[in-house]
Amino acid sequence: MQIISLQLKNVKSHRDAVLVFAPGINVLSGPNGAGKSTIFEAIGYALFGVDARDFVTNAERFLSIGARKGEVAVTFRTDGGETWRVTRTVGTPAKWLLAKEQGGAFEVEEHAKSEETAARLAELLGLDNGRPLAEQFKLVIGPFQNDFLGPFVIRQPTKRQEAFDEILGIDAWRKTFKGTSALLAAVQERLKVLAAELAAKEEQVAELPAREEALAGAIAARAARQEELLARETALRQATERLGEEERRKELLEAAEGAARQTATQLEAGREYVASQQRLVEQAEAAAAAVAANRPGREAFQRAEQLLTGLRERERQRRAIEREIGELDRLAVRLAEAYELEVRELATAEAQLAAEGERLTAARRELAADGELAATAARLPALRDELERRKGERARLTGRRAGLEEGAAKLGAGVCPFLGEPCRNLAAGAPGDLFDDRFATLDRELARLDAAIADGAAGLAAAEGAERELAARRVRGQELEKQLAALVERQRQLAERRAGLAERAARRDEAAALVAGRRQELAPFAELDDEIVRAEEERSRHQPARDACQANEQAAGELASRQQTLVRYQGRLAELQAQLAAQQAEAERLRAAYQPARHEELRQQKETLVAGVATLRQQLDDLERERQRLAGELGRLREIVAEIGRKREEQAACTARETLVKFLRNQVFKNVSGQLSERFREEIGQRADRIYRTIAETDEELVWGEGYQIVLRDLQEGGVRERSDDQLSGGQTMSAVVALRLALLQTVGARIAFFDEPTSNLDAARRENLAHAFRAIDVGREELTEHWYDQLFLISHDVAFTEITDQTIQLAGAGGTDS
Repeated sequence: MQIISLQLKNVKSHRDAVLVFAPGINVLSGPNGAGKSTIFEAIGYALFGVDARDFVTNAERFLSIGARKGEVAVTFRTDGGETWRVTRTVGTPAKWLLAKEQGGAFEVEEHAKSEETAARLAELLGLDNGRPLAEQFKLVIGPFQNDFLGPFVIRQPTKRQEAFDEILGIDAWRKTFKGTSALLAAVQERLKVLAAELAAKEEQVAELPAREEALAGAIAARAARQEELLARETALRQATERLGEEERRKELLEAAEGAARQTATQLEAGREYVASQQRLVEQAEAAAAAVAANRPGREAFQRAEQLLTGLRERERQRRAIEREIGELDRLAVRLAEAYELEVRELATAEAQLAAEGERLTAARRELAADGELAATAARLPALRDELERRKGERARLTGRRAGLEEGAAKLGAGVCPFLGEPCRNLAAGAPGDLFDDRFATLDRELARLDAAIADGAAGLAAAEGAERELAARRVRGQELEKQLAALVERQRQLAERRAGLAERAARRDEAAALVAGRRQELAPFAELDDEIVRAEEERSRHQPARDACQANEQAAGELASRQQTLVRYQGRLAELQAQLAAQQAEAERLRAAYQPARHEELRQQKETLVAGVATLRQQLDDLERERQRLAGELGRLREIVAEIGRKREEQAACTARETLVKFLRNQVFKNVSGQLSERFREEIGQRADRIYRTIAETDEELVWGEGYQIVLRDLQEGGVRERSDDQLSGGQTMSAVVALRLALLQTVGARIAFFDEPTSNLDAARRENLAHAFRAIDVGREELTEHWYDQLFLISHDVAFTEITDQTIQLAGAGGTDS
């Protein structure tokens, strides 16, 4: 397969970049910060589905500064010749789309979830080996720069073993062996729990026969109590009926005696009502006599009252006229005072307006424009244009002088300022003479312009001052015109007020005439107060007779009704006396039929039977609860019997599971991981040894030893010497790591690979050998191995790769490229 192109929008330093890749080896070069590693990260993000947080701490930092959304698009060709493009956005919401080229256009495949997209990409890339695509990229195909040496230099054998088992995909067997340890412990623990539970439940089931016998006894005792209860309830019903008859006799007797007592009480109350009514009749007769004696005095009082009412009405009319006179008098005073005040205010305002008019006229004469001032201000636009022209000329001359200075500096170093190469024209002499005259001419012209600019600035300042003074005078003139217009308006308003003086005088005189007219209306009321006094004296003299009539009038009017009520009370009293005699005779008859002793005996008999029945019912309830309790216990015990059967079945199943887990752990999982590790180390080590010998050009043998440790073997003084870990130099370690990485890629079947600065810590000879090793692997030269990858991507500043690369992509910074 082959990656054809990469397009980046708003990804880190790449705002909008497109890179086209060649088959074979592609080298990315450029200064630090140019975004070389971002190219690898973007391919891993879009083509292999690596999470952006694996590259940066925060996914938002994968975006360019200030951007809210970015996009990565990778176009690639499969082994079958099909062209595809995968696009993945950066930001929220994220989209991951896979499209196939059809007739010059890309058609998107519909995928429900991102997992489907990842599976389809793994199939197209030939990496559908069951391992996640992102994991293959991070561990083998394109490990991050910081992880390049990572697992190879881990000192602890156990952790190194785990890291490479994960890279080779055989860690599942080791993890399964460890995981089944917990499973075996759980099964064994479950067997212990089942044994303990079975022992406890079998102990509980031993009580089952005793509980069945107790339940049968409780049922028999309840049946006996039930028969006894029926007999007691029959006797209770009979006793209740006899007691009810006696209680009815007692109730009839008590009702008769109560009725006689009530009638006697009513009779006594009736006698009191008759006596009271007799007194009310006598009082009404006395009241009638008093009313007849005082009637003439009451009539004289009423006549005096009517006269006084008419006099009070006239008094009210007089007071109304007096109030109106007072209000009119106050109005006349206010109108007179307002007239005098208005006369004084008008005189003052007219004097003030005259003075204000004279002041404004003098101020307007002072604002007359000065001819010289206007002429100075009129020169302002021309002075500004001239000053700007001279400043532009000076800037142009300054630029020419800076260019001459740069040319003089380059010629001073012997370099042509235009071609950037040694100048052959100056080989025989110094370059300084070429510029001295030009510098002097430019300096004289600059000095002349500086003086002209200073003079122009002074004239401009004077013109601007004159312009400001004219503007200020115009503003003051406008303000004076406003004040004059306001003065005219105030004079108009003052004339209107002067015209209104006659109207004010007329209202004042009219109010005074009204006051005089209303005072004449008070003459008919001159004797009113004496008449009121005489009428009040007449009313007071006859008031006792009026009060006596009012006090007795109601009682006198009720005389007839009180006499009728007395006759009715006397008839009702006779009826109550006859009713009492009949009730007393009925009570004597009922008293003879009722026997209190027999009533008490029947009541006690019923209470005894009620207590016995209640006791038997309580005993029955207790026996029923005991029966239910025993039945519940029996049900629970029978459930325990059934549960014992189920737990014995589970115990047998757990025993079989324990046997199976022990077999798998000891016979399968424990050995497979080690066997696969040994086979992979042997196969990868042989390939890596051939690559390492090419890179190092030594007779050292690279061995990938036990626990994935890097070991170098050579002959030393007739014997085999082995070195590892801190016994190796940085160059030896890096050469071995590169060789093992290349061999790992072939083993896992990757047809594309990424290397970030693979020549770190290598000397010049090893760097050159590594470059040739890459090319040899590609074309199958020197019998290193078969052709096994389609494309290789390298980040390097090393010139050794310029000879073997198919394409060098120069990143200039800020997302720029130069192939």
